[in-house]
Amino acid sequence: MHTKRPVVLLIRDGWGIGDGGKGDAVAAARTPHFKHLLETYPHCTIDASGEPVGVRAGAQGSSEVGHLNMGAGRIVMQEIVRVDQMIRSGELFETPRVKEALENCQKNDSALHLMGLVQDQGVHAVQDHLHAFLGWAAENGLKKVYVHFFSDGRDTPPQSALTYLERLENKMAELGVGRVASVMGRYYAMDRGRNYDRTQKAYDALMQGTGLRAKSAREAIEQAYERAKTQQGGDVPPETDEFIQPTMIEDDCGECCGMIRPGDSVIHTNFRQDRAIQLAQAFVEPDFKEFDRGPVPDVFFAGLTRYYDEFTQAIIPPMNMANLLGKVLADHGLWQLRISEYQKYRHVTSFFNGKLVAPFPKEDRVLVESISIPENQKPEMSVYEVADLVLEAVTGSIDSLRSKAQNTEKTTLSVEENSVDGGDRLKKGYDFIAINFANCDMVGHTGDFDAVVKAVEAVDECVEKVCDAVLAVDGIVMVTADHGNAEQMIDPATGGVQTSHTTSPVHFFWVANDADSCSLVDHGKLSDIAVTILELMQLPVPGEMTATSLLKPCEMEE
Repeated sequence: MHTKRPVVLLIRDGWGIGDGGKGDAVAAARTPHFKHLLETYPHCTIDASGEPVGVRAGAQGSSEVGHLNMGAGRIVMQEIVRVDQMIRSGELFETPRVKEALENCQKNDSALHLMGLVQDQGVHAVQDHLHAFLGWAAENGLKKVYVHFFSDGRDTPPQSALTYLERLENKMAELGVGRVASVMGRYYAMDRGRNYDRTQKAYDALMQGTGLRAKSAREAIEQAYERAKTQQGGDVPPETDEFIQPTMIEDDCGECCGMIRPGDSVIHTNFRQDRAIQLAQAFVEPDFKEFDRGPVPDVFFAGLTRYYDEFTQAIIPPMNMANLLGKVLADHGLWQLRISEYQKYRHVTSFFNGKLVAPFPKEDRVLVESISIPENQKPEMSVYEVADLVLEAVTGSIDSLRSKAQNTEKTTLSVEENSVDGGDRLKKGYDFIAINFANCDMVGHTGDFDAVVKAVEAVDECVEKVCDAVLAVDGIVMVTADHGNAEQMIDPATGGVQTSHTTSPVHFFWVANDADSCSLVDHGKLSDIAVTILELMQLPVPGEMTATSLLKPCEMEE
């Protein structure tokens, strides 16, 4: 049995709890409804960064991480942390794929190639992991170990590669193993936009030694920086780190000794999937047709994680994401709506569903197009349009929301194929609605303080509209955020403008006509939200959900 009351999760993206100082755009904004929530309804703080959301201690949260945790009902350990833990325990080097890579080198007296992004920001890869593989190679007596250095310049400063190269070379000298065999920017080695001409340049350099040449990795980077001075407006992007053309490092005889050869082992050290897919496919897919690769290379290939569904060469398997909130609701035959404007649409749909692309049965999705100008020029973005559709979903029926979405300009309705039948079921409203208001985060990324203040005010106005509508039908609203941003627009370390996410906690409000019948715990984490929703809907919590409810024991109306 489940409560007949609609439950709404309203995510104020990027609205964290600040210190009230001069960089706090939330404190500077006029937010009468936010103040009303604080004065009237049960609320608590929840962690949206660091280990409570499955990232490294002290690391900021993100929309991807936040929505994954909110929908999962468990801490979703991000790949970087899983690899960290497996390195510390030694488990990583006992995995079948890593052991087979070693055995292949020993059996064939062949080389080990380590390729991946080299930096310390931990977005796609982290240098610590590369160093750990080098240590493992040294411990096992491998002599022919080559590093293919993918330079960043996107998640790192545009000319910072020499810093990371120096760290790498110091580590290799300390261990007595490894040499850099190639340098190339992520623009080539990590394309994800199906620009296979870029992927081919990276692949051909690795496998055939084509591309530019340099006597050392340092020279390769310095030459790229020099070329960048004359590349403005040309066919090749100016060669900051991201755009360094594939460059092979020659030995003293002018040969590319670090080229990948038959019988070698290759380990891709990126843990994030999206930008590793194209190059990995070129190495392993028998029917690869995106460029003329020739036959499948005769190498042993391994990737740190499962880069795509058909990729069988992963070192660590994906986490078990069974029985997510959306799946539990679908299994009980309940209707769901997910709605946001474009920038956060994937988060409130796919990431909330554990990265699944397809919707669950009876899960409708509404995408509202975003503005085509910089967000700080129109801080309200499309929040009023999103809120207007939410009001229809709350006060009308499934049919009426679908009709309104289909007839609203720049709005896309997606209906799960098994949820198109008519009849009485479509005359009722949605059982669960997840909404993302994107403004505080997206405008926050512009660094424009005055615009962020306006964004906060627009969101507060729309939160009021949604809460009033839900209360009018005796529903329940949970107001929260996935991470902070708008509350800290000045970098505390430099005093300059801050455009990034924060490590701030966020609010969680329980808004209902009978809210005074319940109280909340003092502090929780994002993954507790799914368990709280199931408790409010009087649905069983599956064993896979290891989080706890934010509600203290209370009696709820059915």
